Amino acid sequence: MPRPPPLLFALILSSACATKIGGSSGVVAAGIGGPLQAPAAAAPAEERAPAELLNDAESALAVGEAARAVAHFARFLAADPDEAGARQAYLGLARAHELLRDCAAALRAYGTYLDRFPEASDRAEVYSRSGACHAELEEWELSAVAYQSARALTGDLLPSVRVEIATREGYARFQLGELEAAERLLAEADEIFTAAQEEGSERFTSYYFVGMARFYRAAIHHRRFRDSPIRLPEKVMTEDFARKFDHLQRAQEAYNHTIRAKHMFWVTASGYQLGSLFEEFYDALMYAPVPEWLDDKQRQVYYEELKGQLRPVVNKAIWVFEKNLETARRLGYESEFISRTEAKLNELQAILLAGDTGWGKPHPRLMPESRGEIAAAGPNGADVADPLPAVDRKLFVPLPTPL
Repeated sequence: MPRPPPLLFALILSSACATKIGGSSGVVAAGIGGPLQAPAAAAPAEERAPAELLNDAESALAVGEAARAVAHFARFLAADPDEAGARQAYLGLARAHELLRDCAAALRAYGTYLDRFPEASDRAEVYSRSGACHAELEEWELSAVAYQSARALTGDLLPSVRVEIATREGYARFQLGELEAAERLLAEADEIFTAAQEEGSERFTSYYFVGMARFYRAAIHHRRFRDSPIRLPEKVMTEDFARKFDHLQRAQEAYNHTIRAKHMFWVTASGYQLGSLFEEFYDALMYAPVPEWLDDKQRQVYYEELKGQLRPVVNKAIWVFEKNLETARRLGYESEFISRTEAKLNELQAILLAGDTGWGKPHPRLMPESRGEIAAAGPNGADVADPLPAVDRKLFVPLPTPL
């Protein structure tokens, strides 16, 4: 197998350093720093030339023998090679540690590389791979800083690379709750893609990061929809409803925009989230405060009228889930979102078939994730015990590795 080219993201973290590894990453304000102590390796029966060690290390890395590659790279670096050899060895050592799912060790190798070669032409790649390793360790602030450093060096890089870097930094900002900063970065990624398509400057081989950028822009609107309360008195309630409905429309449009990116993972993720959005809207209105001046009989009439008016929302959720399943099955695509969609659809249909057993009362919540949160909810529906309620975690995509 030939050695992967050094272009940025030619080798994406397919090995996924998903396992959290303890230890310091050695990041400093100027970048990913901290000296690397080359691990000791057992001495061979006879000394070998440094060039042979480096060649053996690269060969081991190419066939996926990461532990052997680490040993050979370490022995080569211990021989104090010239600059060209050291640069090749530190990057190879970092990639080998990635294959071993040891992100902390990979970060030490990348940090040493940046410390020793601060003017290297491939710094954007190194910062980006460091950002991915920090993300695997859920060090979101450090991940965002690394991608920010990479983004400052992307002027001459391909649009697809610039889209990926902006998207990944936006994702890190999203995880930090910096929604405005995340939204700007994700919008920038989409703008780079759109400009590249209009100019014909690059034909993208994958729309994964285009879909990801759009999905998390939709997720930001979805989050704002959830955070928008509906309160009494009635004048305030009218304003709150209008605001919440506006967020719903923005989220719906953004999820549909994601679907148009035509990457199946993000298509099915958006279909699932869109159906859930309508369920949440139904629950928000069904469990909105009831005017205090209504007597018991009037409340009964109120809820029966509300159920009738909200039935199209339920039908819309069912339609979205059905279309999501239909699209995936037609293309033979399976993902966790497809399994969730099928479960959601079955649950909704069961609720409708069971009929309304609570005449004059609110219909049971459609979102099962919300049912356990009612008792812990604050006055505006916010969970006072957990800043990230269970229902909100659905916005975080369950990939083997987020990056």
